[in-house]
Parts: sequence; structure tokens; C-alpha cells
Amino acid sequence: MAKKPSGTSGAVRVSVGNDGRPKIEHLTVQWPTEQKEIERKIFGFFTREFEKAGAKFLNVEDCGVSGLDFLLTLPGGKTWLELMEVVAPRIGEKPHRPGQQAHVISTYVDQVFEGVARKTGKYGFRHEYPVHLLLYTTHEQYVPSPSAIEMLKVRFREAKHSFENVFLITPLSEDVTPLTVLFNKNNPVSTEAKESFAGSWWISLPGSETKLY
Repeated sequence: MAKKPSGTSGAVRVSVGNDGRPKIEHLTVQWPTEQKEIERKIFGFFTREFEKAGAKFLNVEDCGVSGLDFLLTLPGGKTWLELMEVVAPRIGEKPHRPGQQAHVISTYVDQVFEGVARKTGKYGFRHEYPVHLLLYTTHEQYVPSPSAIEMLKVRFREAKHSFENVFLITPLSEDVTPLTVLFNKNNPVSTEAKESFAGSWWISLPGSETKLY
């Protein structure tokens, strides 16, 4: 399996120590170095969050490195789940670099959809079973801001793609793995996105670089 760099991601927890002074802890996520193992870890986070919401998986078939990633059997039938990592470097920069990173919302969304378009081109629009997409991050620098999430919802609603549902999971620690629904073909996701969001920007501040002065 191909090796890949993985970010030192994880949330920052601020608490009061026994001495009464503030204490900062970086709650890291331990990522494997092989792409498929990263996807299996992400899938584990996904199933945990999905089951919290009451979903039930009757069977899971891991398709390895060929074709779509997972074939799921749900009470309503079988469905495919394809995974895609969100990687959005600025032009001329390496995809996985340390330090803070600034993103323009429109550019970020465009970069995400370049990957979505490649998936659609590869798998097309007709399938024996429905296909869902799970976007995920392993680098804090690529976790979208709330406004960027809203614009992603708009793009998935308006653009043509292969997927009946689109989810986004952004692990903050081994136990905190927020799951967001970006698109639902049969029940459109509400959004408060405004066109003015597109030109806005945000800066991702990695927890690993947090310091207390």
C-alpha cells in the first residue's frame, strides 16, 4: 500500500490545572501511514457517528484498493460508500505542510470539487446500488470553516455529481469526530450560505502549534 504523510491533527483543550493555572492539552489523532488504513480508521469514525444517530449496519464489505471503497448493507438495502480526503493547498505549495494556512472560500470549494469531479468521471451516474460520498480531513489546515461548509452545501446542491448523500467528517480527537451532512438527494440540506461568503477567507490554526504565554 502507498505511504502518505499524515497531519498531527487534534483539538486543543484548555483547562485549569491543580495549581490554578491554565493548562493546554493537544488531543491528537494517531493516523496510520498507509492510505487504505487511514480510510479504514475514518470509516470506523463514520460508523460510530452514524450508529449514534440510530443507523444500523447489517453488513460491511471492505473492497480494498479496487473500485468503490465500502459496500454497506443497511435495513433498506445495499449502498456504496466512497471516501475522499479534502486536500486544498494554495498554488505552488506542498499539499501537506506544517503551520497555519489561509483559505479563500470560493477557491477551497473549487478545489474540493475538482476531486468530486474526478470521482464522478471515474464512476459515472448509473450504478446498481446508490453511491454516497464521505469527505474527510487528516490535516487541521484543511478543516473547512462554518461558512465554507455552507458553501459546500450550495455547490453539492447545484452541481452534477454521482452521489445521493454526501457527508463530511473532521476528526478533532480519537473520540470527537463531528459528522456533517452536506447533501441529501431526497431531502435537500438547508443552508444559510450567502453569495457574499464566496470571497471571504479564514485561517486554520493547527492545535499542535498552540502556545500559552
